[in-house]
Amino acid sequence: MKRPFVSLSLVAIAIVMLQSCAGPQAITKLLPEREADKWLYGEAFLSDSIYGISYEIGFDRILDGCYLFDFHITNHSNLALVVDPAEFKCQSFDQLMNPKTAEIPAIDPEKKILQYDMGIAQNESVAKHHIGNVLVGIGAAIAANAIIGTDNPRNDNLRWAVTDGIMATAVTASDRAQFEAQDLRQLKDAWANNTIRKTTLDTNYAMHGKVFFPATPSAAYIKLFIPVDDQTLEFDFKQVKVPAQ
Repeated sequence: MKRPFVSLSLVAIAIVMLQSCAGPQAITKLLPEREADKWLYGEAFLSDSIYGISYEIGFDRILDGCYLFDFHITNHSNLALVVDPAEFKCQSFDQLMNPKTAEIPAIDPEKKILQYDMGIAQNESVAKHHIGNVLVGIGAAIAANAIIGTDNPRNDNLRWAVTDGIMATAVTASDRAQFEAQDLRQLKDAWANNTIRKTTLDTNYAMHGKVFFPATPSAAYIKLFIPVDDQTLEFDFKQVKVPAQ
C-alpha cells in the first residue's frame, strides 16, 4: 500500500526540482540601508566625507561572482590623497548582523592586469609555436616526399595530404591562441580604463571608476569600509533577491 504513495512523492519532488532548475534565477541587488543621497540614471548613491575628502558609492550589479560598485571620489582637502582600492574592504553579515565573513579586500586591478598580461604572453607564445610547427611540418612533408620518390603518381597526393593536415592543425591552434590573446587584451583594457587604480589625487581634483569586491550570495547585509587617513568611512547595503518573472 505504501509503494504508490512513495512513487507519487518521488514524482512530485522530481517535478519541483526540474521546475526550479529550469526557471530563471533570481536577480541579486544591493540596496542602500538609508535614504540615497544621490541618484544617477537609476543608481542609488550613498555619500560621506571626512577631512574634506568625499566618497559617493553606488551598487551597479553582480558580475562574475563580484559586487561591482561605482566610486566617485573628490579631494577638497589641502593635501594630496593616495587612493588605493586594495585598501578598501567589504564584509558580509546575516539577518541578525552576525559576521558571515571577515573583512575582505577589494580586487586589486594591478593584479588582474598582470594576470591578463601573463595570459596574453602565453597565448602569443602558443601562436608563434604553432606557426613554427607549420613551417617545420611543411619541411618534413617535402622531405618525406623526396625520400619516397616522385615516380609514384600517388606521392603528390601523399605530400599534400600530410602538409594540409599539419597546416590545418597548427593554424587552427594558432588562431585560437590569437583570439584568446585578443579577448584577454579587451579584458585588460577594461580593467585598466574603467576601474579605480592606485592614484595620487591632488587637492580640488576628483576621480571615478569601478571597484570589484568578492560577492557573498548568502549574505543579508554588506558593509564597505573605506579608510581615509586615520578614520574609516562605512557604507551599508542590504542584499535582496528579486524573483525573475
